Amino acid sequence: VAVRRRERHRRALYRFDPTLRLMSTIDERDDGSLTVHAKGAPEEVLARATRIGGAENHRALTDLDRSEVNRVLERYASEGLRVLAIARRRLSPDQGPPAEREDAETDLCLLGLVGLFDPPRPGVAEAVERCHQAGIRIIVVTGDYGLTASVIARRVGIARNGAVIVTGDELDDMSEHDLEQLLRGARELIFARSSPEAKLRVADALRAQGDVVAMTGDGVNDAPALRRADIGVAMGRSGTDVAREAATMVLTDDNFATIVAAVDAGRRVYDNVRKFILYIF
Repeated sequence: VAVRRRERHRRALYRFDPTLRLMSTIDERDDGSLTVHAKGAPEEVLARATRIGGAENHRALTDLDRSEVNRVLERYASEGLRVLAIARRRLSPDQGPPAEREDAETDLCLLGLVGLFDPPRPGVAEAVERCHQAGIRIIVVTGDYGLTASVIARRVGIARNGAVIVTGDELDDMSEHDLEQLLRGARELIFARSSPEAKLRVADALRAQGDVVAMTGDGVNDAPALRRADIGVAMGRSGTDVAREAATMVLTDDNFATIVAAVDAGRRVYDNVRKFILYIF
């Protein structure tokens, strides 16, 4: 019932944009006026917010408020929580839906932050350890906040000795030479707040230095990176049709541990073939 009522009052939907890291809807209230509801990365919502508060007691958003919001964001992220900022903007009764998305997602009133706990799947930590033992290097490319990604990576054993965190803006400003130098080291890397295009750039840089690259992805924008990598691995449950078509392998259970099991099986087959050829000679 709630879903049908929501859809009946919805006038526009701006889907999540991995570059903007934001999504929003325009909904009609009972009195006929319109409200913009937005959610997304806290730093993106904050950049578009001018007020803070609830339904009636909102006020201007000050620099002190921004500092407090960032402090709460850091605290949530240090606990491994994925954080969303929630905001809205009420339009005047005589005002229609904004013509452009940029016009809608502006002058927002920040309502609060939401922390989401998404625990790693059972067996991932053991799979990561097997990767390390097998000489496989894991590089994280994620849209998550850097501190959140770092905490989760440590929990599963990826960032054993601390990882270098590179934000999407830092990657955009990095030259190809600097990126190759960064990837050439043995340090564990986390590319945070990254766009799908960052996956393609990282895959190209790794292949240019002679590495064999397996890249995971599930979205439409991941398709170029999945195609460019030596082995593209798409998610079977949550992945899009485009990603599955572009990939070399599809994970039917969306489980990282399955990738490690496949590598183990592949190496075993390769070793057996090599032994058989040697026996024939």
